[in-house]
Amino acid sequence: MSQIGPRIKNSRAVAVLSLGILAVAAPVVAWLWWRAEPGAARDARDALAGGRYDQAGKALERWIGTAPDAAEAHYLKGRAAVATGRLHEAAGELKRAQELGYPRDELDLLRALIASKAGRHTEAEAILKQAFAESRMPDRQVDEALAKTFLETYNLTGATTVLERWARDFPDDPKPYLWRAEVHIRTGSDATAAENDYREALRRDPSLARARRGLAEELRKAHRNAEAAEEYEFYLDLEPTDAVAHLGAGQNRVELGDENAATGHLKRAVELDANNAAAYKELAELVARRADWSASLALLDRAIALDPADVTLRYRRGLALSRLGRADQARAEQAAATRLRHDLDRLTQARKRLIAAPHDRKSQLEVARWMFDHAQDHEGARWAQKILAEHPDDPEANRLLADYHQRRGETGLANFYRLRESSGPEPASTGKEGERR
Repeated sequence: MSQIGPRIKNSRAVAVLSLGILAVAAPVVAWLWWRAEPGAARDARDALAGGRYDQAGKALERWIGTAPDAAEAHYLKGRAAVATGRLHEAAGELKRAQELGYPRDELDLLRALIASKAGRHTEAEAILKQAFAESRMPDRQVDEALAKTFLETYNLTGATTVLERWARDFPDDPKPYLWRAEVHIRTGSDATAAENDYREALRRDPSLARARRGLAEELRKAHRNAEAAEEYEFYLDLEPTDAVAHLGAGQNRVELGDENAATGHLKRAVELDANNAAAYKELAELVARRADWSASLALLDRAIALDPADVTLRYRRGLALSRLGRADQARAEQAAATRLRHDLDRLTQARKRLIAAPHDRKSQLEVARWMFDHAQDHEGARWAQKILAEHPDDPEANRLLADYHQRRGETGLANFYRLRESSGPEPASTGKEGERR
């Protein structure tokens, strides 16, 4: 009994001591947590805003390591994953941020960024437009995703608006200038506009290969061949196995009168890409200059097999046949070239209408039909799928895809689109032109 008192006293002393230790330790623990989590959070936000996605990922790992249930950390990790193309990981982080109660509008934005990166532009567009319009702070990912959505859906006016703000908000980023050059090329605007944008992109990143090749091509088209030759050389030092660049360099050397160098580039182009119809066409022209019409015809036949919709190839083949004394075949080839020219004019007009009205279903169907009719099935399928993203019950788009998948032996997909075709409303357009418009 006499020992109970001291025990109680000792217990009270231990308790007091423990409370004292906790009182001292708690601020230390809190300080260590504050230093780890907010520092990592700040680093992650800054790196993400600056487009430094690998750095953002490392900061996010530190943040989540100290605060595994931080909803914002998982949300931002999802955005970093989208930016680097890791869409499965992004979807997982979206789900985790949702479980942790992150705001719905932010989750909707991440969902739209994932959809845009996956090519589901119609699904993403409304959310991205809202985020772009309402954003209080510049957001590089929103700018890029919305610009890409507009470019893919042929809304070039919308793309220009986004690209101009992107360039203004992030003046050191070369990408908006690179993409704006593409808009200038598509719209056929001032010939120097694309060149200027490529130069602006290269001023920000001299090693940007795509801008270097684009600049070379614009200089070649402007017949500034000596300048173009320098740019092609610079680019091919960076990307020596680019068949398209060798084609351009060869075409440029033809204009400079250097047929030996031109032949070298063009042969290298077909070595790198046996399906490069334009390279065969240029080689055929060089051979024709030496009046070797049989060799020229063989090269033209190879090119036409790869690109039967090229009008110039048809005219040149007719000329080769004529020089070989095959007059009847030459006339038939010239007639085919004339028909093809009319078809091409129809495509050109449809594309012009889409520049003015990107969601014009009649013009979209016109382009899709043209692509399928001229052996460009991949492009035709892409246009048909774009139509169905906005109008899932469009009967003609469904029929085009049903026929496409049937040709590929994909019976299940063919039946799926055939069923949708039979249950859809009347087509968006009718008439003789294009047989089903």
